[in-house]
Formats: sequence, C-alpha cells, structure tokens
Amino acid sequence: MEQFLSYLMPGLLRGCVYTIIALGFIIIYRTTSVLNFAQGEIFLLGAYSVYFAVAQIGFPVYVGIPIAFIILGLIGLVIERTTLRPLVGQPILAIILMTLGISVFFRGVVVLIWSDVIMPVPTIFGSGGASFFGATLPIQYIWFAGISICISIILYLFFTRLSMGLQMTAVADNTKLAQSCGVSVNRTTAASWVIACIVTGAGGYMLCTITGVYPLMGELGLRSLAVVLAGGMESIVGAMVMGPVVGAIEFVLSGYLDDYVGGGLRDVVAFAVLIIFLFFRPQGLFGWKIIERV
Repeated sequence: MEQFLSYLMPGLLRGCVYTIIALGFIIIYRTTSVLNFAQGEIFLLGAYSVYFAVAQIGFPVYVGIPIAFIILGLIGLVIERTTLRPLVGQPILAIILMTLGISVFFRGVVVLIWSDVIMPVPTIFGSGGASFFGATLPIQYIWFAGISICISIILYLFFTRLSMGLQMTAVADNTKLAQSCGVSVNRTTAASWVIACIVTGAGGYMLCTITGVYPLMGELGLRSLAVVLAGGMESIVGAMVMGPVVGAIEFVLSGYLDDYVGGGLRDVVAFAVLIIFLFFRPQGLFGWKIIERV
C-alpha cells in the first residue's frame, strides 16, 4: 500500500500542472472554437520567460515572475493581432494550422536563443517534502495542487459570473449573433489569448522548478490535450478532475510496469487515455452536447 501511494500521490499532484495547461486550451476554445496546437510551446515560453528574467537578467524571483507573465501576456496579444486576426472568417482548419506553425516557430526560436541544454530555474516553492500515509511528497507538488485549484475557481467564476467571460462564450457559440448584440469579437479574442498565455505560462514555470527548462518541455504541455478531451473541451470542471486522474495513471502504470517494458511508459499513457476517450466519449466526461435541429 505504501508503494502504491508513493506512485499515486505524486501523480495526482503533478497532474494539477496538466490541469493548468488544459485551462489554457479551454480558454481559447471557449472563445474561438479553435484547438490551439501552440499550447505546448506557450507552456515552454512560460518557463523560459522566468529563466530569462531571473537567471539571466538578475531580477529577484518575486519580481522576475510577474515580469515574465507580463511578457507572456504581450506575446499572446502579438500572436492574436499578427497571425490570427487576419484569418477571421477563414475556415477553422486554416486557423488550427496557423497555431501549429506558431508552435514550430517558437520551438525553433527557443533552441536558437538558449540551445537544448537543460537549465535549472529558481523556485519560490521551497524545498523538502511532506509525509502522507508513508509517502513523501515534494513540497512543490503541494503548491501545485493549491495553485491549480485557485486558478480553476477564478476561471470558473470568470466564465460564469463576469461580463467578459460570458462574452467570450457567446463569441464562440455564434460570432455574428454576438456582434449584433454589441460584443467586440476582436477584444474578446485578444483577451482570451492574453489570459491563456499567462495561465499556461504559470504551469510552465511550476513544472520547470522540478525538471529544469529545456526545449522538449513543449511535449509535456501537449499531454494536457488528453486532459482537455477526456474532461471536455469547454469544461473547467473536467480539467480539474481529469488532470490529476491522468497524472495518477501515468505515475502508477510507469511505477509498476516500466521495469517490464524497458521504461518510457509515462510518455505514452496520456495519449492512450486520449485515444480511449475519442473512441467511447469524444465530447469528454463534462463536455457540452451540441444538439442541432434540422
């Protein structure tokens, strides 16, 4: 039992990082109905922005992190203004392919500037661990869980209570109708990209305090695609539930089976979960069911 908990608890808490990255997917999808394939690289930029502000420029960590998030917000604004706004009215596939191009571009820029060496990032989470039923958990993972819950609650209230959040949902549902009601599509779309980049960047920083920062971190970000599809493309609650579940499945299966399959099982588990949900429940556990009358 102690061994099982030593796999389960870190998986649940690390899955909270997947939840935060999944929230970035959901923010953009709820506003534009576009699946953003650049999400993994935005996650990557969050880690490198903190590294740049703190380790390279030399800002104190509590100053460098807000500066890094401001940089990420500006990056989101630039992405929306320069690459996606000209595609308004074009087929959704064109916009999705644009996000894929953005992801390749950002990964190339990161390798060009910082190379592919793993570099440590200063942390605000402290060190040490806490014991839970005999399993020792790094203190960072406990912080991850708390931050994930706070961000999820804030975004849930934002989309269900505040005018801007309701406008974002309206734009995704019917752009022309939202415009006729006085909603600024350009403003809400830009806001969604700014918020999504900041939220996703927070997840990038959290994870890189454990793994260090390196270009292939973007692939870790894409694991959250399984969380999004399993929980529901529009559902914040689904991301809160499925992030820890996917993380736990990864850690438990890799902990017990890696010795028998030669390792690397953690890298494929999330995508196996994705395939299963696409087969049996493509809208996700909490996804909206769209009913069209003919």
